[in-house]
Amino acid sequence: MRRRVSPVTALLARGLTVGLALGLTVGTLAGCGSESASPSGNPTSDSGSPSSRSEPADTVAYSEVELVSATAAGGSVDNLATVLADADDLAAFSAQFRGEMPGKLQRATNRMQVADGEVLVGAVVWIGCDVPPGVRVTSTEFGVVLTAEKILKPMLECFAPVTTVALVSVDAEAVPDA
Repeated sequence: MRRRVSPVTALLARGLTVGLALGLTVGTLAGCGSESASPSGNPTSDSGSPSSRSEPADTVAYSEVELVSATAAGGSVDNLATVLADADDLAAFSAQFRGEMPGKLQRATNRMQVADGEVLVGAVVWIGCDVPPGVRVTSTEFGVVLTAEKILKPMLECFAPVTTVALVSVDAEAVPDA
């Protein structure tokens, strides 16, 4: 004997299926964006400008920027730059990543030319579907802050997030205890 399903039950089941699919889609897309944070923990807007609660920032002199990106590399966005003065600093910074990112960072730092009076710093500036076109380099009372520039045409979805690290050679005077 075949069981009949009432129209109301069929509608509820269909609505539940659509709702679940929509929820999974929104959850997936939400994982492909990145809201950066200022050193005080305040989020920044998509434009890369600090929120109204953060301290005013001053532009910092710098001579070289390299953006290093890898898919599913892990890490977490922290715009406060880390000094990468030697191999030990780079190894400690790279420990947060998996896959090819540590090797990419090593090769990138080997290529960079740090001028006299400057120091190499790095920060995870973005995790999302896209790679930002560049970074803003500023200084606050907390130290050098690297903020991803706005992505003009962001991708709507991705299979895995891309981690982007900015490596910048900055004026040593901008870095506390450099």
